[in-house]
Amino acid sequence: MNYIKSIDIGIAENRPHSEIVRKVYLTFPTMAMVGDEERQFLILNKISQYFNIPIVNIQIVGSAKTGQSFHKVNKFTKKVSDLDVAIIDLNLFQRYSEYAFKQTKGFKDRTTFPVIDGRSTYNEYVSYISKGIFRPDLMPTGKKRANWRKFFGKLSGEHKDLFKSINAGIYMSQTFFEQKQSSIVKDYISNKTV
Repeated sequence: MNYIKSIDIGIAENRPHSEIVRKVYLTFPTMAMVGDEERQFLILNKISQYFNIPIVNIQIVGSAKTGQSFHKVNKFTKKVSDLDVAIIDLNLFQRYSEYAFKQTKGFKDRTTFPVIDGRSTYNEYVSYISKGIFRPDLMPTGKKRANWRKFFGKLSGEHKDLFKSINAGIYMSQTFFEQKQSSIVKDYISNKTV
């Protein structure tokens, strides 16, 4: 499957970036696991069972999906690249968002947000939430955050022969997912013209 050619066709046909994203990220196979589809099923099925969500709501993104990162302009490399997972599920988004809301007493207590480089992640968390994206690495500390990290840490360990780590984010809907991933098409166009 030639992902680059498919993106080029979409651009040449003046398709909306969201449609190009829908085609490549929601319907094409995962490049890093072509020939190893059983592994892809095992990973997605574990995520589906752990969060009690439909398996079809889980998508692979990033360089593992297409063979290269359009943001970092590097190719997927076994054991070096991450497996980035997008969970597109309104109920799960709501569950985790409500947890963050309760954990921070309606965002009045922002002390539980992680501090990175001397700054609270609160503003970044709110920025992503407003775009329909829940970033677990930005969520307040507590049991759900610890359980998330434990689950994905264990899953990463089980597949360290192929991926450096396995990470995930939650999208409120397909629209928010497509909007976020559309930046990849913009990056591809920018890097192509450089």
